[in-house]
Amino acid sequence: MNLVGQTLKGRRERIGMTLTELESRTQIKRQTLTIIENNDFESLNNVNYAEGFIRKYAQAVNIDSVQLIDAHRDEIPNNDKSMQEIINAFSQEDKPTYRTKNKEPLQLAVVVSLAVVISALLWFFSVLIF
Repeated sequence: MNLVGQTLKGRRERIGMTLTELESRTQIKRQTLTIIENNDFESLNNVNYAEGFIRKYAQAVNIDSVQLIDAHRDEIPNNDKSMQEIINAFSQEDKPTYRTKNKEPLQLAVVVSLAVVISALLWFFSVLIF
């Protein structure tokens, strides 16, 4: 079975569309279109946009984008093992080391309390003196 990029490129060439025409039709840069045709999705600036690019490209060359996106998902390496390890770590109450408690509310409470105490003292002394 052809890869997603090969399928899209083959369809574009069969209908006689150039990369320039495809670029103007999809508003996707030529460099990105070449990356897609080479099936090198890891080279994209943001890999998460791959499905959107595939959808636009497929619509421009009249191919069912749902099947291509499903095929693209099948091509992506499966990370189930590492995801399962992360889920297990959090379910066993192993807290990550990078988590810190946010102390901003406590600091704000201390500053407000000091301002109230100082204001009360100033008011008290001003009432006693005058």
